[in-house]
Amino acid sequence: MRLLALCLSLLVPALSLACSSAAHDTGSHPAAKPAAPAPAPAAPAAPAPAPEPAAQPPASAGSIPVLPELRETSDVFMEALLSGTLIEQSGCLRVSPDGKQPGHLLIWQPGYTARRAGDRVEVVDGTGKVVARVGEPLRTGGGHVSLNEALRKQLKTPLDAACVGPYWLMGQLQAP
Repeated sequence: MRLLALCLSLLVPALSLACSSAAHDTGSHPAAKPAAPAPAPAAPAAPAPAPEPAAQPPASAGSIPVLPELRETSDVFMEALLSGTLIEQSGCLRVSPDGKQPGHLLIWQPGYTARRAGDRVEVVDGTGKVVARVGEPLRTGGGHVSLNEALRKQLKTPLDAACVGPYWLMGQLQAP
């Protein structure tokens, strides 16, 4: 039920992005956000969540970069397209429009893991298949999101302090 509330709270402001032509341009910035997003529907009362642990310090050189992921797989995905180059910046994986600008920090669906293979950083899926590498093109559906309380509660672990926005909630990976 919390996942449904999260999807609804993120979907309304993202509709303007998904419907705008700018969202489909490689490396473009998202369309302007609506003045006030519609409130999320009331969810049934649930037990209070456990306190969120403090943010982690940024990763050091040579360590595995941060790969923020959701606790549960989404049943519904936003469909705007984000394409660019997967980069590592301050210990965080981002999609950059040109490989130099910071671009968006991806919030991954569950089951993806970052690892180092020699001097390269790879992202693998739940089967161990390499689906992305730092320095290579990456295309994914999804949408621009704000890091609000609802989204924070859906993350497996808190974001590192260095992993600042803008944020992109990953939909489905596409072939580059």
